Amino acid sequence: MFIYGTLTDPRQLSAVTGREFTREPARLAGYCRLVARHGYPDLVVSPGSVVDGFLIRDVDPDSLRALDSYEDEGRLYRRRPVRVSVGDTVVDCEAYIGIDAA
Repeated sequence: MFIYGTLTDPRQLSAVTGREFTREPARLAGYCRLVARHGYPDLVVSPGSVVDGFLIRDVDPDSLRALDSYEDEGRLYRRRPVRVSVGDTVVDCEAYIGIDAA
């Protein structure tokens, strides 16, 4: 999972999921980060732009349900497949992208 907003705070991520995850710096090309009308960070398609965030791996089903609930998946955000760069490696993962941008 690529995280780029409030969940980049390890305390917030742990409060939401009840777990601690190893985080790796990651970059998502083709999007920019902004604060959406609802007041939270969002990703918007923007060719040539890059968003810095973190990749967390091995998100278990319970954590995924907790993340979906936190992100209000289906109402504010949709979990979408993305490809991020972690160092020199490209990784397929998912990110929460605002409904208006999805």
